[in-house]
Amino acid sequence: MLGNFQHNPERSRHMLQTVDNMTAYFQAEVRAQQRQPRPGLVHALISAETDGMRLTEDEIVASLIVTTVGGQETTTKLIGNGLVSLLRNPEQLELLRTDPSVLTPAVEELLRYESPSQQTARLAPDDAELGGKKIRKRQAVIAVMAAGNRDPQRFPDPDRLDLRCTDNRHLAFGWAAQYCFGAPLARMEGQIAFATLLRRLPNLCLDPQEYVWRENLGLRGLTSLRVSFDGNGSQS
Repeated sequence: MLGNFQHNPERSRHMLQTVDNMTAYFQAEVRAQQRQPRPGLVHALISAETDGMRLTEDEIVASLIVTTVGGQETTTKLIGNGLVSLLRNPEQLELLRTDPSVLTPAVEELLRYESPSQQTARLAPDDAELGGKKIRKRQAVIAVMAAGNRDPQRFPDPDRLDLRCTDNRHLAFGWAAQYCFGAPLARMEGQIAFATLLRRLPNLCLDPQEYVWRENLGLRGLTSLRVSFDGNGSQS
């Protein structure tokens, strides 16, 4: 539901109940750890302080919900989208197999090339003009990060996957104050996942299939991905 800007009124009641349930769950956990602290993310958010200011309970709960969604949705989409992108570009896949030093820029390029988070909604902080259009203060706007990641004025050949590219400052994690605080973990997970897959499944390849993308305008990912491998790779 989160990140989905489609109009699905028949799902609204169920989704609102889901959000209420998640909110109640995390509220109870926050209050429990205020009484009996223990190490972890919840306690870290409760204890976080900047210039004498701490997060409110609502802010802590919202952060926990977003973190949960990020762990379950965007990271899995990074791995799935990245894998299909590699398998559809065999020369880049082979490059990553043979040159482990490419791994770090490769994850950045896969994030740019097939972004898990396609867009986000924001309220304009002030009156502004963009592309000849006037945007009023507090007016809702949708920022399409995936379009920015394929902007030909920023990337000379935006539709080409190039794992060696180092000048690929993408928008997959947002920007500035709205930057994803889980980005370092997502990068680490992506690097571990792709390195492990290529090491353990050296003969991984795509099966013939029709690619069906999920009907969610905010989070891009396949409904399924069929692959084959012979099982003779190293299991270390």
